[in-house]
Formats: sequence, structure tokens, C-alpha cells
Amino acid sequence: MQVTEFPINSLVNSYRPKTIANPTLNTLIAELGVECQRVIMLVHQLQLPNISDRQKVDVLAELNASIIHLQSHCDDDLQDLIADELESIIP
Repeated sequence: MQVTEFPINSLVNSYRPKTIANPTLNTLIAELGVECQRVIMLVHQLQLPNISDRQKVDVLAELNASIIHLQSHCDDDLQDLIADELESIIP
């Protein structure tokens, strides 16, 4: 069982928030959406009743990589960008 690979640019573009003007924050939020969707897909694969041990190993390894990716993305810089966006909205 392999995760279906999609062109990353198409996926990122489909998750771009329409109301975020800051291009860096816009891209980071879109990438976060893609990675979260990947995690959901992997969790659903683990819920399959007939998943083999080999498939489970593959899915868990991919899930681990996604979690590491999420941890690296959700850093102080992203939090600062979100805080800046909030400050620009709320006087």
C-alpha cells in the first residue's frame, strides 16, 4: 500500500488560503494543509481491517515522517507570522 503521489504544486495551490496576503504565511498554511491531509489519509489506512504487517510498517514510517515534517513547520517563525496577521486584522 503506497500513498498516492500527487504533484505537490497542485496540492499546495488547492490549500492556499484566499484571504492571507502575506505570501510566506500563505505558502506555509497551504503546506500545512497538505501535510495534515496526508496524516489523515495515513490514519485512515491504519484503520483498514485487512492491513498486513508490512503495509502497517510502511504506513507507520510515512506517518512518522509526516509528524516530523509538521513539527519542523510549526515553529516560532510560523507562530510569529500568524501573530502578525492577527495584529493586522484586530486593531
